[in-house]
Amino acid sequence: MKKYIQVIGIWFLIIPLAILNGGLRENVLTKLGAIALPLSGIILSVCIFLISYLLIPKIKNCKSKDYIIFGIIWFILTNLFDLFMYISEGKNFYNLLNSYNFTNGNLWILVVITTLISPIIVSKINKSKGGEK
Repeated sequence: MKKYIQVIGIWFLIIPLAILNGGLRENVLTKLGAIALPLSGIILSVCIFLISYLLIPKIKNCKSKDYIIFGIIWFILTNLFDLFMYISEGKNFYNLLNSYNFTNGNLWILVVITTLISPIIVSKINKSKGGEK
């Protein structure tokens, strides 16, 4: 149970990064034009993976299934948080679904997939380096 609480704690570190990334997008990247939104999605995805790479290995006594569960937890938390933000801004479920439409340059789907697979990829990287038994 402790490892799941730790992974939720790590996920909470992603929230300020996502907020900072949104600020970067709105205040700096928008000057780049249409590339701002996709670039923001890529930056946030890289940040999520880096957090995973740095902190997931610190959670001890994990089996392969734990990393899958970690990814699922992050995936659910990310989607619930996003839904909560949309609702708190007076938007509806359609607006949320529209954020998954990558044809308009929004790479939110990449961010959500990154939250799902980063713990699994990190475990495989550590395993290949001999860091996980």
